[in-house]
Amino acid sequence: MFQVIAPCPALAPYVNGYWFVQDLEGVYEGQPIETCPYPGAVLSVNFGRPNAMEGGPTVPKVSLLGFQSNSRRWRSWSDTYFVMAMLSGIGLARLFPGIGAECKDRLMDLAAYLGDGRACSLAADLSAAWAPRRIAGQLDAWLLRRLDATRAPIELPTLAAAHALLRQGRQVQDIARLTAVNRRQLHRWFQRHLGIGPKQLMDLERLQSSIQAVQRGDGDALSGYSDQAHQIRNWRQRLAQTPGGYARGGPSPLAEYFGRQPGEGPAFYL
Repeated sequence: MFQVIAPCPALAPYVNGYWFVQDLEGVYEGQPIETCPYPGAVLSVNFGRPNAMEGGPTVPKVSLLGFQSNSRRWRSWSDTYFVMAMLSGIGLARLFPGIGAECKDRLMDLAAYLGDGRACSLAADLSAAWAPRRIAGQLDAWLLRRLDATRAPIELPTLAAAHALLRQGRQVQDIARLTAVNRRQLHRWFQRHLGIGPKQLMDLERLQSSIQAVQRGDGDALSGYSDQAHQIRNWRQRLAQTPGGYARGGPSPLAEYFGRQPGEGPAFYL
């Protein structure tokens, strides 16, 4: 069972959606799952048997996966059931300020950050809800309480404006001028809250657009690249494959389902 539920309107700037993956019968048991570089963060809560990252630990009950600069491989089992709150970059900076460098390219156990009691309470409340719609409502309430309890960084509006300009293809020096912020200061803010600098974020956004175009079979997969050779180098560097090779193999069932969602949702599965 795959399902996407939108957050409440107040959370829309911070959460791209709640993604549910359930395989209690073990249909995909033991099959490799590959995720792609993602310019956002993923707050996950497991209700069933957690997946395991190849060459890494089992996924914690409540975890935060920060910005990912390369693809990752996972193994699924039977009794799998989890929800992922797909946080935007601004969502990470607003809900978990200053944590970007700690969770970049890392699966963080949120019990160490929130405290065992709060993490266990969140997991227990969502597990008791069980049904996706009820879980989404509980997540809305938990994240709204976190918004109220967490002070927004004073630089958040500038960070959001700079990120939006990056997605338009603006150069870093132009963004610094338009936001009236020193380039070094802008870089420090990005590193602190997102874990990466503006140029690396631009690279991940460009790759995301390319992956989405190939997965959906529409759009310009070369958008933002100087030429096809540039695109191929980027794919090989971050995905260890070429756009042509991926297109011939086709997306996974997870990528097919979540790639069909309306709007410009993120590409997370390959």
